[in-house]
Amino acid sequence: MTRTGACLVVAVAISCGGVAAAADESSPAQEAAEPAAEPERAPGSTTLGAPAETPAPVLAPARPEPAPLAQEPAVTKDLASDPRFGDPGQIALNGALSASIGHLGYDATDNTSTTINVEPAFDYFSSRNFSEGVTAFFRYGNSQFAGDRATTTTTIGATARIGRNIWLGGAASFWPKLAVGVWRTWYHYTVPTFGGTVTTTANIDGLSVQIGPSSKLTENALFAEIQAPFLFHLARHFYVGFGPDAYIDLIHSVDSAKNLRRFVGASSTLGGWF
Repeated sequence: MTRTGACLVVAVAISCGGVAAAADESSPAQEAAEPAAEPERAPGSTTLGAPAETPAPVLAPARPEPAPLAQEPAVTKDLASDPRFGDPGQIALNGALSASIGHLGYDATDNTSTTINVEPAFDYFSSRNFSEGVTAFFRYGNSQFAGDRATTTTTIGATARIGRNIWLGGAASFWPKLAVGVWRTWYHYTVPTFGGTVTTTANIDGLSVQIGPSSKLTENALFAEIQAPFLFHLARHFYVGFGPDAYIDLIHSVDSAKNLRRFVGASSTLGGWF
């Protein structure tokens, strides 16, 4: 073999070895593409590889909660029973409530009379079926008689009472009341004398008293009274009643003369409440 042929053989051998070495070495891109080998684990082991991380969800911006819709007020049935006579806070007006004024004259004589009477009265139920009441009264009378005789009376007084209403059914009740009262009356008598002294008598609540040309007397009374009417509630807020009525004087005098009174009877009443 000549020198030139030997050199050619050597060059071919070197070229083939470089190609083989290049084939054995993998490029970095191929190594990155190949998956990593799973690590060896002992037989029977259930340990798995760590799961791939998932990206965090993108949170949507919070939406403001809608304002609650205005609701119409619910129509509820009032379960409370209808008010009835004797419920707390009620005021009852009865037959003692009165006022009057009048003037009376006659054709045959010169006699005349004028009267004024005012008597406000009411009862208040502070608790169920329990009442407290009060009555005040003012009375005035003036009578003129033939011969210039005249009588004038003025009365003021008041009573306080307590009561208990007892229902007997849906439209009837019993309302006894105990009262204590006081009053005073002033009398003025005018009797013409025609030049002489005239003494006459007048009857004042069962007492016969002497009066002169101009006499002024005072009558005082302190009494206890009981009223026990049976009420019939004929309509809402309205009643009529009838029952026993009695009183007795604890003090009663006309000037210095004493004369206690007592009375037993029956009376009617008419009233309303609100």
